Amino acid sequence: MLEFLGLDDVTLAAYRQWLRHPEMDVDGVATAVGQATGTVRRSRDRLVELSLLLPSTEHPGHLVAVHPEAGLEHLLQAQHESLIRRHERLVRARAQVSTFVSEYLDNRPGGDGAEVEHIDSADQARVELLALLGRAEKEVLTLHTRDGLVPALTTEVLPVELRALRRGVTMRSVLPRAVSADETGVGYVRTVASHGLEARLTDDPRIDATTVDGRIGLVQFAAPGTESLALIVRSPALANLVTQLFEQIWETAEPLAVEADGERENGSDDSPSDSERLLLRLLSLGVKDEAAARHLGVSVRTVRRMVADLMLRLDARSRFQAGTVAARRGWL
Repeated sequence: MLEFLGLDDVTLAAYRQWLRHPEMDVDGVATAVGQATGTVRRSRDRLVELSLLLPSTEHPGHLVAVHPEAGLEHLLQAQHESLIRRHERLVRARAQVSTFVSEYLDNRPGGDGAEVEHIDSADQARVELLALLGRAEKEVLTLHTRDGLVPALTTEVLPVELRALRRGVTMRSVLPRAVSADETGVGYVRTVASHGLEARLTDDPRIDATTVDGRIGLVQFAAPGTESLALIVRSPALANLVTQLFEQIWETAEPLAVEADGERENGSDDSPSDSERLLLRLLSLGVKDEAAARHLGVSVRTVRRMVADLMLRLDARSRFQAGTVAARRGWL
């Protein structure tokens, strides 16, 4: 709970020992907390750095633990001030983003006024798709039905979809049948499904279509030789036609056999999902929760929930022990 203050489990345990037994030296604390002397020495240095341990004036060479109410309040205040500064930077950044969006819309060919805009660039179609997902507020319906799209889904679309799901956006997707036979595709499905996206499988209807909030859509064509690679539909009436097409394909599509957490949903296998394996690898490299969250495209709270679940399944009392047991089981 206090990691965000710079206190890991060992350092916190050592601090407790010095609070209760100020006469203890490093060796005594190491024995009491069951850690190596070098580890506790680093914890001691960290506590001194955080002003939670002070040199004793009465007993040279000994340390005095600062009262928790004073010492930890100091750290909380520092974190609070840091959060205020970060919030101020976030507000300024959001204003700058709004400026960029306005400039982009003003200078884009066709502008937002046209009900249907033709796009003849694959790169521009990708940009428009990501922008649509990024602006979603209520619902996203997507046909991702062409083979060969899995790499783009995992590297480009996945992070944006996860952010939308965390905002509470409802999402349904129809995916190509081949995705269930592709390891990367299965990993993508497990990740988005675990965050609330509903998915089904179908054969190739030769278009990709995405509608956002029932009022704007992007239709991409697979067949070569068309006048444009994609159409942006801004008319609610036309977007409704794309929505009806999605609903027709959704009704006949095959429910996805791969569950959000894979075989573990059936209780027959306790092996980790692809996202959990990636998290274990990141943690084994010493990556912090915040960085791991960015890699996985999830919140820090989700990362910590995943870690807690992994520790429970591995019967581990610490992250270090979890990594050791996971490696022994072949999870890494």
